[in-house]
Amino acid sequence: MRWTRFFSTTHFQSRPRPPSTPVATRARAAFPSADARVASVAFLGPTRGFRSARHGGAAVCASRVSDAIMAAIGSKRQRFVGDGNDSMRVTSLVRSLVELPYFTKDGTRVHPSPGSVASSRVAVQADPDASTCVAFVASGGGVWRHAVPFAGGEDVAEGKEAMLKPTTVLDGVTTRVRAVRHRHEIQSIALHDPRTRHPRPNATGSIPTSRDATDVATRLATADASGRCVVTLINASGADDETPRQWFLNPGESSSSSDSDVAVPGWTGACFDPENPNVVAVARRFAKTVDVFDGDRLIRSMRAPLQPSAVCFVERGPFGTLVGTGQGTSVDGTFTKAAVDADTNANAPSLIALAEGNALSLWDARVAERGGCVSRVSLCNRGQSLFALGAGTSAGAHGGGAVSLPKLKPGDPILATAGAERGVHVVDVDRWSVVKRWPGAMKFDVTNLLVSNASPDHCYLAGLDYELLCGCWARGALAGGFAFRGDSRWLGVAVAYGGENRDIVAGWCESGHLFAARVERTKQKSGDEGEPTSKRLRGE
Repeated sequence: MRWTRFFSTTHFQSRPRPPSTPVATRARAAFPSADARVASVAFLGPTRGFRSARHGGAAVCASRVSDAIMAAIGSKRQRFVGDGNDSMRVTSLVRSLVELPYFTKDGTRVHPSPGSVASSRVAVQADPDASTCVAFVASGGGVWRHAVPFAGGEDVAEGKEAMLKPTTVLDGVTTRVRAVRHRHEIQSIALHDPRTRHPRPNATGSIPTSRDATDVATRLATADASGRCVVTLINASGADDETPRQWFLNPGESSSSSDSDVAVPGWTGACFDPENPNVVAVARRFAKTVDVFDGDRLIRSMRAPLQPSAVCFVERGPFGTLVGTGQGTSVDGTFTKAAVDADTNANAPSLIALAEGNALSLWDARVAERGGCVSRVSLCNRGQSLFALGAGTSAGAHGGGAVSLPKLKPGDPILATAGAERGVHVVDVDRWSVVKRWPGAMKFDVTNLLVSNASPDHCYLAGLDYELLCGCWARGALAGGFAFRGDSRWLGVAVAYGGENRDIVAGWCESGHLFAARVERTKQKSGDEGEPTSKRLRGE
């Protein structure tokens, strides 16, 4: 009875408080005289206006407070505006439905299969004209090809919090890749397109634009939950071959593909060697193995101490990266520039980067010591796993961020990784040191990370929420980038070459919609450029 009487006193009753939100704080700073007469100011939206409480016999001028708060809302656009760095401008953003031939009994379309957290089941084909986005997506044990033109989404508008709004189009065409069939759910897709691989920057930092790779066919690798990988040579035009050429890459412990040999199904990732597309690396999560294949022949099977969640090949710098020869590595495993001729560097195989647990490791199929592991470093706290991994090549001060990082020269291979810690870590492979960290890049766990081809200092991030953003890792901010939201969880994000200074970015959502963006790298001289164009942001 005492406690009931005690808590019912007026000391614990709710009282009006002055506004403490960032928007209202900026409004009070703009009008200090009005703050003395305000007990509470609540913003009810752009159409309903403001509600003010009178105190001392005076009321707040709602129109002046409205201007201040609208200016504060418009300032959110400034997080994407840099100072001197290049801008990644979206020239087209479309949303198209991938029509999978699956329906329920009542005629409702079935959503794609969920996959694992670290799975990325979308790959984008290169288009030098950047007129059409051709994406390969996987659901269950099948693969579909979806082509959607960019012509319908060139009017890109901004919405709330400077988020870009996609345009829904109905002219997308979905076809089945009949040559690819798996018994288990496909976990990852990798595509080797001769036009996708961007050339390395030269000594001056400029990127050559010549692309003569017509002698190499387009290859599609699909890895399922059982650890089985299939490499298919596909037609770039989308036509089905009557007798497609395929390689069946079975797990290293057994050459049989029967279900009895599958121990624990789970995530499986595959990637192509950019220098030699015949070389494929397949990583399996619960088996803790990394298998390297040359065609359909198993070269090496290496065992990782932790569970892998992402795999990729390291891009080679202008001097090459030699490991295990005594010329490219020191005693403690750190890398140095190898002073050897160009022929030896060209014939050296690429390194394999693996994100396992909270560590990033490098593997070489030629090294026998330590099971092929060249070096490893822990980047996150224990218990916070890495889910995404991307490889690129530094362009120095010409990389788009207008930042010259210490000890990072044009042509140096880099690795960018992110995960449950929500931050991006960039590592210089040659020196095996962290050159930049971008903490708190996203609100939730990062599951997809891609380094931009047009601007090596920018990267594309997607996580467990609906947001996909582009930011500058060299500055550790969203400077010069953009962001937009999907309509459900991302099942995968991919990037491809779209011409000189252009990227084609595509993301596939759990609802079955494909979001495709055509991104162009443009020069941006000062922070005055890039003013918000939306009437909502200008306060009109």
